[in-house]
Amino acid sequence: MSTQIDRFVIRHVTGTKANQVEEFDYKKYSELSFGRGVANDLRFDPELDSTVSREHGKIVKVEGEVPSFKVVDNNSRNGIFVNKTRITASAVLQPGDEIQLGQGGPVFQFDLNPRPIELMQSTRFVEMPGSFKSTSEIKMPIPAPGSEVDDLNNIPVKVGLGKQTVERMMVTERKKSTRSIMLVAAVILVILSTIGYAFKDKIGTTTTVVVNRTPIIHNAMKPETGLSAEQIASANTSKVVFIEFGYKLIYTPTGDDIYHQYLPVKQWDGSIKNVPMYIEVEPGVVEPLLGLKKDVAVGQPIAMHGASGSGFVVSEQGHILTNRHVAAAWNSYYDFPADAFPGILLVQGVKGWDVSPQPVQEFRWVPSETKFFGKKPMSGKVIEGVNTYLDVTFNKNEQRFPATGKPIISPKHDVAMIKIDLVEPLTPVKLRDAGKDIASGQAVTVMGYPGISPDVFVGENSSDFANRNPQFVKVPDVTVTPGNVGKVIKGQSTGKAASYYSEFGDYYQLTVNATGAGNSGGPVFDKEGNVIGIFTASNSTRDATRVTFAVPISYGLELMGRRQVVD
Repeated sequence: MSTQIDRFVIRHVTGTKANQVEEFDYKKYSELSFGRGVANDLRFDPELDSTVSREHGKIVKVEGEVPSFKVVDNNSRNGIFVNKTRITASAVLQPGDEIQLGQGGPVFQFDLNPRPIELMQSTRFVEMPGSFKSTSEIKMPIPAPGSEVDDLNNIPVKVGLGKQTVERMMVTERKKSTRSIMLVAAVILVILSTIGYAFKDKIGTTTTVVVNRTPIIHNAMKPETGLSAEQIASANTSKVVFIEFGYKLIYTPTGDDIYHQYLPVKQWDGSIKNVPMYIEVEPGVVEPLLGLKKDVAVGQPIAMHGASGSGFVVSEQGHILTNRHVAAAWNSYYDFPADAFPGILLVQGVKGWDVSPQPVQEFRWVPSETKFFGKKPMSGKVIEGVNTYLDVTFNKNEQRFPATGKPIISPKHDVAMIKIDLVEPLTPVKLRDAGKDIASGQAVTVMGYPGISPDVFVGENSSDFANRNPQFVKVPDVTVTPGNVGKVIKGQSTGKAASYYSEFGDYYQLTVNATGAGNSGGPVFDKEGNVIGIFTASNSTRDATRVTFAVPISYGLELMGRRQVVD
């Protein structure tokens, strides 16, 4: 081969990584995997890139005199498109080809550096739009008897326009212009009348000032009140904290770690693949097949690490409000590893447990709500989640403070309270139960530590003679995001039986989109600088439409003992 290839080059065209370029050592990688799972070489955002599967596919290098490449689809839910054409199983790949992960999903370009002359980019299919109007046939007029004709082409010769014809054309055009002007004036008059009527109650009071007996009318608009996002941030930056956490599931009688069992299965080529096992605990309800670490030959721990969130100080004694899925994540949906699907399903048969021919696909499971341990139903508190670490760091501070005791968890919503012990008293935020005052359109400000924001590190020289190695510590730097309340969602009926409510839950829907994973548990301030909600989640679609949600602060006040459950 005339050209030595040094690197794989991936140029992201669209998606959350748009305009980014990733490079991989050509000699070290025989294939590049891509998906939302953490084990992939090309990792996509687990929340925003929703069309991408956990293990969507891979790019495979086929060695030969002239290397060739192919892209393989790992039975992804939304498929793979190469140069806008959907592939089946796999397809040949050339440098310069564009790969799209699902219809409307992120697009990246595959390339090599340097690109060998022998590997020319494949010809792309161009999709022609089907809305073109068919070509019309032009019929040439037959010359009238006596008219002048071009003898060579048999075409009538243009002889000019008469005076009367020109005058008729001018009169016609003047009439058209007059009608157009009148029509435009009428439309403008209707629009102005509509606007005036719609805003007649919002224009404000009028003040009349008389000078030389000539009245002059001024519109006296009521000035806006409230704090700016900058003022709110300045007053509360020191009260918003960064939270790092990890947890594991344990067997309460012995304290042993709990694992998800896998079954080694021999493949057609003789290799062994470990396939996860699941159990149907009741019709339509599936759980991972669990066991003790010491009893599971092959498996994965039910655990989580390396996660982060936000919180805010609510007492001088160090109490901090955050989300339940931050302080006690085992009470929320479990984030399965990339190799967890598809899996083998055990179903109850006449003579015992049988293997279902239907493989298990992705589903949602809350570890704390598990009904079976092994192949038997549980009674009592047999399994429990425990935090392996739960550390709190203040803004632009390097010192981690571990949370003490067990988190106080809301049984009704995604809210929890933790506590840290400090010598000095802390300054809490101001809380306000918005209740019936909250309305769509109100201004809010969200503060927190989104994981998508660039990290900041500080290097510290050690003064310890027993350890002179410098320490590099991640220092949190709070992000401030202004927005509005988009909609108030009522999760339960209050009052009349036919009251409006949503099965989604009790939330404030926000138009605060410059946030992400890591903002969970952060405060939502109103325009007066009071915390009225706890940022909790977001939802997005393939066309990049995104809305975010906050839990009303009333659920946090309940954990602080300031609100009765029953009046």
